[in-house]
Amino acid sequence: MGLDAYLEDEFGGELDSFIDDGGALAGAMPAGDAGYPMLRYVDVEGVTAFNRLQIVDVIPELERLSLTAAPQARPALSRVLKMARKAAAEPHLYLRLLGD
Repeated sequence: MGLDAYLEDEFGGELDSFIDDGGALAGAMPAGDAGYPMLRYVDVEGVTAFNRLQIVDVIPELERLSLTAAPQARPALSRVLKMARKAAAEPHLYLRLLGD
C-alpha cells in the first residue's frame, strides 16, 4: 500500500509529486499517535489535503518524523517535506496525500 504526495495549485494542477511505490511513506505515517496532531489524521487508504494554514503545523511534524523514521522512509519524507515547505511559502498551494 502506497501513499502518494502531490503539491497542487488552487485549480488542482500538479506542481510536484512523489509516488510511494514501495509503501515507505505510508508505513511511516503515525496513524492515531497524539504526538502528531496533524499527521495522525493522514488516511493511508483515502485522501488527505493540507492547506497553507495547516501546513505550518505539518512541517515540524514531518521534520520530527524524518528524524525517527526507518532509514528506507527518510527519502520519501524528505520529498514530502520539500513540497510542504513550498506550500507554506507560496499562496494557493496545497499538499495532497492519496492512499491506496
